[in-house]
Amino acid sequence: MNTKAGSRHEAAVEQRLSISFADRGLLSLALTHPSAVNEDPSSFSSSNQRLEFLGDAYIDFVVAWELYSRLTQMNEGELTELRSAIVRGETLARVARSLSLGSCLYMGQGEERGGGRERESNLTAALEALVGALLLDQGADIAYDITLVLLRPELERAI
Repeated sequence: MNTKAGSRHEAAVEQRLSISFADRGLLSLALTHPSAVNEDPSSFSSSNQRLEFLGDAYIDFVVAWELYSRLTQMNEGELTELRSAIVRGETLARVARSLSLGSCLYMGQGEERGGGRERESNLTAALEALVGALLLDQGADIAYDITLVLLRPELERAI
């Protein structure tokens, strides 16, 4: 991995989020697509998939909590429908695009040539992994606040 380019990627994301990671390795991991590991295992030992798992669950929690707190008259089915509308690939990819996450991803050449930086599934995974990294690095309160800021336009639109 080109550490100079890598430093730029992480710095760009930190600047967009207005935070500094205590463990930049977590941020780097959040930006690592599985294709980078497949093509260059000596530079990339693991991908963002575990962080994606964590971030996906945390985003669900943040959105569920906000909807539950704000929409006290809605029943479970209505809340579930709204949450699903917010926490879907298309919506999360739009948020990732607003952060220009695609340009910061580490990925294999084949994936990049195939349009991987703009692929909805890659952007969604990157955003989820980023939230997972925020949770581990910054703690639940800061991760919650940042996730809410990122998703606020989508929440307001859905509500």
